[in-house]
Amino acid sequence: MRNYLGAFGHVAIDHIVTLRRLPRPNTSIEILGRRRSFGGTAGNLSRAAACLGVKTSLASFVGEDFPSDYRKALRKDGVDLTDLRPIRGATTPTAWIFSDSAGNQMAIIDQGPMKEGVRLPILRHSVVDVELVHLGTGRPQYYIRIARLAAELDRTIAFDPSQEIHYVYTPRLFRTLLRHTAYFFGNEAEIIQAKRFLRVTSTEGLLRFAPVVIVTLGSRGSAVHTRDGKIRIPRVPSTRVADVTGAGDAYRAGFYAGLSRGFDLRHCGILGSSVASFVVEAQGTQTHLPTWTQAVQRARKYAPF
Repeated sequence: MRNYLGAFGHVAIDHIVTLRRLPRPNTSIEILGRRRSFGGTAGNLSRAAACLGVKTSLASFVGEDFPSDYRKALRKDGVDLTDLRPIRGATTPTAWIFSDSAGNQMAIIDQGPMKEGVRLPILRHSVVDVELVHLGTGRPQYYIRIARLAAELDRTIAFDPSQEIHYVYTPRLFRTLLRHTAYFFGNEAEIIQAKRFLRVTSTEGLLRFAPVVIVTLGSRGSAVHTRDGKIRIPRVPSTRVADVTGAGDAYRAGFYAGLSRGFDLRHCGILGSSVASFVVEAQGTQTHLPTWTQAVQRARKYAPF
């Protein structure tokens, strides 16, 4: 195989705006600060995984306006960009995120070409030439096509709908994708929604559909549920917490870095926690990515590597 990981999902530009308070309708307010960041679930995951030495193919659709500095950063870190596909006449997915001093937040998101899932071409390289296919944010109908190809080729599938599980998926679409899945990722709220879709009352109930369910629990660490039992994963502390955005994508990158090297699920989870602990130490999802050596050094406090 040319790559270990094929990462499907968004590649986006984030514009993060800081305000004293969120404005009421029909009013205006001045900004305290703003910054532009590289983002998107697949962009975050691919770059973090590549920094950890995971051979990664990025599969996503962007606009003709995709910034050259973002492309350069991905390429510099070793991400395979064969399947980063610009669509003529489209604009790159963009998020405008507004935050106030009380911790309130609102976002306005332009999906760009990613909303045209049914009409988009299959990005075959990131399925055919990889071992594990990661299905992140994006249109379920498109990912059903990807999952069927991956299943035909006997590729391992990880399913990580993220926040889109709440407003893009239906029970039927969710169940269709989950039945192809080896690894299902979600935070607590996303796991609750998954249980509603499948009409099960416990996280263990999800294991009837996917053999491994990984639940991130914020400051309480994470848990890996398998048919052999539950594995508790400790939180790896950060030196400081500046911005938790992108921590989940970083966790997945660390988890895959462990899988690609043959570690067991507990070690993979600890590596995920370690990588996430670096990312939250700086503002921006891709501004403080650790190397494999750095991630292992911090993870060693919790397990031998």
